[in-house]
Amino acid sequence: MVGMRMMLAAIRCEKGDVEGNLASHLRLVGAAGSAGCDLVLFPEMSLTGSVDPAVSPERLMSLDHAAVARLARASGEVGVCFGMAERSADGDPYITQVVATGGAVAGVQRKRHLGEGEEAFTAGTASETFDHAGVRFGVAICAESGFDAPFDSAAAAGARLVLFPAAPGLYGRRTDEASWRSGFGWWEGESLGDARRHAARLGIWVASAGQAGSTVDEDFPGLAALVSPAGEVTDRLPDWREGVLTVDVPVTTAGRS
Repeated sequence: MVGMRMMLAAIRCEKGDVEGNLASHLRLVGAAGSAGCDLVLFPEMSLTGSVDPAVSPERLMSLDHAAVARLARASGEVGVCFGMAERSADGDPYITQVVATGGAVAGVQRKRHLGEGEEAFTAGTASETFDHAGVRFGVAICAESGFDAPFDSAAAAGARLVLFPAAPGLYGRRTDEASWRSGFGWWEGESLGDARRHAARLGIWVASAGQAGSTVDEDFPGLAALVSPAGEVTDRLPDWREGVLTVDVPVTTAGRS
């Protein structure tokens, strides 16, 4: 039995503030190392903030950007899974989750099923799995939780853990606790419902982390949680506020939970 200790970071990711976002990422990677974590999961588009290529194409980032390299170098023994709005080498925009281990980028998962409002992005086509600290895992990004294929492909490749980063922008600004509670309640039901369904039907662990708080023009409902292969929420953050959750995920190298 192998136990992967993870930090699930539900953090605020300001749009276009790469340096500020990078600083918060580096700080949390350092804290994760001190806490004995093997892997840190950041939300969807965490490094760039949530980007619309049709409105702000200049905020897209290439994989050879200096900020990506700095964060990858910080990975060391602590693996890092972080998000970005990517401009690929051929100029196409993707919603991309980067996995870095051992000081370098190990690979990427581009979002295959785009959500509402993401029509300006290009859908990815490949499904990847990654190995770190003796554990194989896949990645399903936000709206992909509404589809079976991203989880099925990871499980078929031997993964018994799927990372679920998200950045579901809320309609309308949150102006008081009641409006935050309403937006959070929607996402809580959607995300945990999907995570529990996939975990139970495939016998896998699902670990989630979402963007939290107010950005320049959009609000995000946060939430980090761990769901067991029985479909039960074993640990979670309580509400929409920023926070980190440290969890131990008991998985085996043989691919059984």
